[in-house]
Amino acid sequence: MTVADGVARIVLDDPAKRNAVTARSSAAFLAAARRAVNDSDVRVIVLTATGDFFSVGGDIGEFMANEHALSQHLEVLTDNIHGGIRHLVDAPVPVVVGLNGIVAGGGVGMMLAGDVIVAKRSARIASGYTRSGLTPDAGLTWHLPRLLGHARAFEILAFNEFVSAEQALPLGLVSRVVDDDQFEAELETVIEKLNGSVGRVLGDTKRLLRQSPDAAFEAQLDAEAQAIAMRVGLPETVERLDAFARRDAGGEG
Repeated sequence: MTVADGVARIVLDDPAKRNAVTARSSAAFLAAARRAVNDSDVRVIVLTATGDFFSVGGDIGEFMANEHALSQHLEVLTDNIHGGIRHLVDAPVPVVVGLNGIVAGGGVGMMLAGDVIVAKRSARIASGYTRSGLTPDAGLTWHLPRLLGHARAFEILAFNEFVSAEQALPLGLVSRVVDDDQFEAELETVIEKLNGSVGRVLGDTKRLLRQSPDAAFEAQLDAEAQAIAMRVGLPETVERLDAFARRDAGGEG
């Protein structure tokens, strides 16, 4: 992981293995996510990958190399990946995911930890779990029914068919789809816009959105009231409000 100018960048960087999840890479992912969310200088977290695959999920070769202790091996992997995903979902700053290619299995769960998911037009998404006789992990059974409803979520998990980036966009699985040759530029534009926000206002907005599906309406109204009251008392917010007021009054700002 690297941090520069308020942006923490986590890169899945094992293209020879299609960025498969291994014991080593899952531990590195957890450590990087933990460092990113605990760095007070970070305003945006970015998760990307090298090569033509974002991640194909668990390394089946490593699974079979641990055949006689497979349950314990999977427990280590899921603890690491789930821990990293929890950090990103709960991060006090926005998380941007760059979907550079094919993603499957646990990689889909890592992708869905993003608040903004920018996808190449050539990118494709698949589950792959049940084809291997496995049940889903990495948060798929939480995210997918909330995004798609039970029937569509079950179909994706049961049939293991690829969903193209353009199909994923109206489903809410990704937030932007761009031509492959414009992917890097669009990703940087998104990062720059988020990085220019006022303090942690986007993190507070993210928190309100994340908690809302499980909150009663009255409780959510109370949470919104508390959050905006807190924000308006911060010097950074007062400064921005003052700039808006002077601009509207015809002054500088």
